[in-house]
Amino acid sequence: RATVPDEKVSWNIYWPDYKPTEYTAKKVLKNPPWADDSDTTKIKHYNELDEKIDRRSFMGKYDIDQQTNRPRNPKGRTGLSGRGLLGRWGPNHAGDPIVTRWSKDQQDNNKNKALEIILISRRDTGALALPGGMVDPGEYTLETVKREFIEEAMNANPDATKQIEELFKKTITIYKGYIDDPRNTDNAWMESEAINMHDETGELTKDLILEAGNYLVLLLLIFNRFDILINSS
Repeated sequence: RATVPDEKVSWNIYWPDYKPTEYTAKKVLKNPPWADDSDTTKIKHYNELDEKIDRRSFMGKYDIDQQTNRPRNPKGRTGLSGRGLLGRWGPNHAGDPIVTRWSKDQQDNNKNKALEIILISRRDTGALALPGGMVDPGEYTLETVKREFIEEAMNANPDATKQIEELFKKTITIYKGYIDDPRNTDNAWMESEAINMHDETGELTKDLILEAGNYLVLLLLIFNRFDILINSS
């Protein structure tokens, strides 16, 4: 990745010598179902619904390079062109579930409230993350959030749907926008909708059986400190 000084991140800053490193992962170039074609001239519907693929950005309309027909990251230069590890040109949408409840002491009361949140710890890096994932074409974000929560936090437990159905009836979107993700490039970037499901009384989650998925270790974090780095999906 080429170095980009802070003062030259914006596309509005004239920088004729800017030469980003071109990179798209081999697995993306193989054109799996979740990835676009490498030929950007085939994409005719940026900034709108392209059949089932949502190419709209939560940040509004983004610019398209007229010479390459590649979208420009609305947050500016990244030092990397192409798609990197991301499948879509432009925004790559994710859904992140934020499942919370108040912790209780041994006497089963919550006088000294501390917020508990369900997170995953990736076995390869140890990084904490929300148990979310990418939105499939034609899928609503809430559907993504529910599916990924069952897969990642409950290890696809067949009985899980019944357990969390009530929990997912009351949801609040607490963030919808750009994600500062290391996978972002000049032409492909992560955006997420974070949806909170809060169990105020603890009744809906008291019998929840949490199981780690194949690549994850599950944590129930007592969230009474604010210096913990949590990643998006």
